[in-house]
Amino acid sequence: MLTTEQKLLCAVSHLGVFVGIGIIAPLIILLISQDPFVKQQSKEALAFQLFLYIAGIISGVLCFIIIGIIPLIATIIIGLIFPIIATVKMVDGIDYSYPITGRFVRSHF
Repeated sequence: MLTTEQKLLCAVSHLGVFVGIGIIAPLIILLISQDPFVKQQSKEALAFQLFLYIAGIISGVLCFIIIGIIPLIATIIIGLIFPIIATVKMVDGIDYSYPITGRFVRSHF
């Protein structure tokens, strides 16, 4: 059973992107938290948000030659939906792993 503090820290890690501190929030929580569960979730949130920034930059550059519009729209939609899903799962006490970056983070970090 997760404590309220664990849920709050995980939610801030995952939802930081909506208040403009996408990479900063999980990074700070990763550095200050002593809880292994919160650290794992903040690593996943950080990796996912880094992936979103990189995908957004690549898609934005490709928009100059028209082929980047669809990947940019997909990146935006993924960036809106998955953090909400992760937060809802965290509140329910489920250990959530992002489908895009989760397996990489869990096996390497």
